Amino acid sequence: MRSRTGRSGSGNKGNKRRDEAGHANSRFMESLKAKTARGLFWSIIDSFGIYLVRFGFSVVIARTLAPEDYGLMGMIVIFISLGQMIMQSGFSMALIQKKESSETDHSTAFWFNLGTALAVYLILFFSAGSIASFFGKPILVNITRVAALGIIVNSLCSVQVAILSRTMDFRRLTWINLVSALVSGITGLILALNGFQVWALVFQTLAGSVIYMAGLWVFSSWRPRAVFDMASFRSLFGFGYKILLQGLTDVIFTKAYFPLIGKLYSAPQLGYYTNASRFYDIFIRQSSNSVTRVIFPAFSSVQEDPERFNRNYTKSFNMLSAIMFPAALLLIIAIRPFISLALTDKWLPAVPFMQLFFAEGFFFPLLMFNQNIILSMGRSGLSLKIDIARKALILLSILLFFRTGIGALIAGQVTSTALIFAITSIAVVRLRKITAMEIIIPLAKLALIMIMCLLLNNLVIERLSDNDWLLLLMKCTLIPAVFILLGWLFRLGSLRDIREFVAQHKILRTGE
Repeated sequence: MRSRTGRSGSGNKGNKRRDEAGHANSRFMESLKAKTARGLFWSIIDSFGIYLVRFGFSVVIARTLAPEDYGLMGMIVIFISLGQMIMQSGFSMALIQKKESSETDHSTAFWFNLGTALAVYLILFFSAGSIASFFGKPILVNITRVAALGIIVNSLCSVQVAILSRTMDFRRLTWINLVSALVSGITGLILALNGFQVWALVFQTLAGSVIYMAGLWVFSSWRPRAVFDMASFRSLFGFGYKILLQGLTDVIFTKAYFPLIGKLYSAPQLGYYTNASRFYDIFIRQSSNSVTRVIFPAFSSVQEDPERFNRNYTKSFNMLSAIMFPAALLLIIAIRPFISLALTDKWLPAVPFMQLFFAEGFFFPLLMFNQNIILSMGRSGLSLKIDIARKALILLSILLFFRTGIGALIAGQVTSTALIFAITSIAVVRLRKITAMEIIIPLAKLALIMIMCLLLNNLVIERLSDNDWLLLLMKCTLIPAVFILLGWLFRLGSLRDIREFVAQHKILRTGE
């Protein structure tokens, strides 16, 4: 009798512990869900706030400056981008991915980033003459030396960004980003209106970096300590070097177009390409980053719960598809009348380049989503291999089409992204044992809806009027309306999921 009672008591205690563990896990999941929703809300507000600010200033500044000015900036973009990537060395991602990052980790990363930034700046400073000689533009000496100062500025705040991203404190990052974008835009506009030409673009970027850095130091409580630990360095570098290699190859193979076009074509042609790339960065890359920078820390937190991980992946993938597909299509069909009205006809030669870039919007956000999912699983090696495959395809397209034309180069990049997106999707499905049809069927429905919307635009809307204002209005109202209607008719579940997500999270309405 005592034995049965003892076992019963022991069983009750065990059940109690399991119940407590279950409740704790439930509270953790609810907390993570709320934190992710809050982070996503502020990340989206960040991106779209930055859209409005940067896009508005880009339009006004582009009306003032000549394509040649953008061409000069395009000639050095690969060197500045490489410097930024080497400075970070993947340590920011390593700090976010690491389950427990210490003060020693943070300080070690800070001092390494700063030291690397100083070394990179010195290399660019003394290489500026060679860069200018390569393009035959003496002005590039001073432009390179001034623009490269941004690498040092950004090294001073990379750890603060990682800490705030890890805790998903995107509200603070949003306000800092918004203020820096405003100051950056105002600086560029004032200088452009006062005849500073290309220097307006140089100091526009530099002013934004300085304000961003200052904001993070003012509103972040973290401060570096006089500590550099080799064990910590090896731990961070063990994960980060793969991100570094991936980032370096990304810069080399995506930014290689700038010096190539600058060498083979005229400065105005590079200017058209550069501004098309800037619009692509604003609309496609920024929107992708607003989602993926939340996804990485959020999915890293639930990597040990396969069922929840897979369910969230499928739903998130389909919701992102339902947002980016119509957005990319709308950009493609509406950009010509918009450019004619906003930037004047002098920028119309850039429209075909923009449309090709925007076509990547169907694939790039989902590719970045999958890459972050793979990284959140701790598979940085696999992520690097997939990325190398993408760069190999881009290199092949460059070798095949570099003399064919700028449009062919962009088309090669878009095709490479589409193929690697398919590969990453297959990799995630197999690694996580996800049912592939849960992704394929919604994508097939979306593709069919996109084709129908495109036919509506080309066969009906384009023939209704020659007035750019009227065309822009019809495209921006009818196409979204038809997409929603067709989504309802095709029973596109992701639209319902988006509506329910917004309805269930008051944070998306109040931001509290």
